[in-house]
Amino acid sequence: MQASRPPRPATEPSVDDGPGAARSLSGLGRRLLVPVLLAILALVGLALYGDARQVAANLRSFDLSVVPAVLAFSLANYALRFVRWHLYLRRLDLRLPIGRSLLVFLVGFVLTITPGKVGELGKAWLVRELGGGPARRAVAAVVAERLTDLLGVFALACLGSLAFPGMAVVAWLGLAATVAATLLLAWPAFVSRAVAALERVPRLAGRLSILLDIQDQLRRLLGAVPLVTGVALAVAAWGAEGLGFALVVGVYSPEASWLAGVFNYSLASLAGGLAMLPGGLVATEGVMTALLGAQGIAPAAAASATILVRVATLWFAVLLGLLALPPTLALLRRTESAAEAEREAAVR
Repeated sequence: MQASRPPRPATEPSVDDGPGAARSLSGLGRRLLVPVLLAILALVGLALYGDARQVAANLRSFDLSVVPAVLAFSLANYALRFVRWHLYLRRLDLRLPIGRSLLVFLVGFVLTITPGKVGELGKAWLVRELGGGPARRAVAAVVAERLTDLLGVFALACLGSLAFPGMAVVAWLGLAATVAATLLLAWPAFVSRAVAALERVPRLAGRLSILLDIQDQLRRLLGAVPLVTGVALAVAAWGAEGLGFALVVGVYSPEASWLAGVFNYSLASLAGGLAMLPGGLVATEGVMTALLGAQGIAPAAAASATILVRVATLWFAVLLGLLALPPTLALLRRTESAAEAEREAAVR
């Protein structure tokens, strides 16, 4: 039996506003053009850096027996992050069935390849359209995901910096700054004053009250227990991908340490996020390869490892997201059809 959607506040757009929810999501594939072009640019850059022929030879000779383990680490990352996502929805009283919650989470992987991952806010819209509850409330879950990811990755960078004592200060300062930002976002007085100050700007006046509603929901996820739980899951999730990265690098450079791998992957991921490019493309690859090169790994090996890791992490996730699109679209169409039938029945 299909769950009916809860009433939507008047301030939230209807599912039937515009071309329709399902039709909007079905056009998502066309938005992959820019990320694909950036991926090609990154690939060309890596080929030039490592010598295209040598990179191609390295890729052909890669030990395929390692691939299942690397993909398993990536799947562990996705599974742990899904657990956190669903826990957040439950804590916010967004009662989305676990199957639908998983579809929203997976489609979110496609939405991540937008500048600064802003497109991931579309997950909140999907929660609403699939009957979970108000999109505004779900935005808090998306924001909490990103905050705990930052805290978790910085914590891993601090751990990995044990292999590079000179980088410890940078990692710890980054972690301290992220902790401070999280505490400020959880502080109602600070957010209220910030919104009040911004609303003095003529173009923003009256448009930022939604931030107070989101912050009110966000506080429910930034209490001691949910925050520690979220960060612990983030550390385990991103640590798993860091180990997968180390495993790939180890094929080309057996002497490379696991700690160094976790540090390199964490720092490259942070650089990609700060670059505000779709999926961190170009920036993540550049930093990842540069770090490996600075640590004495041959250019061709560094470029080859970077290509393989990005395929096994970012593009593997995007593939899963694309596979989740058809069933998600089918659910959206069913929901729209049910809403239309209810309106027609009400008119009669």
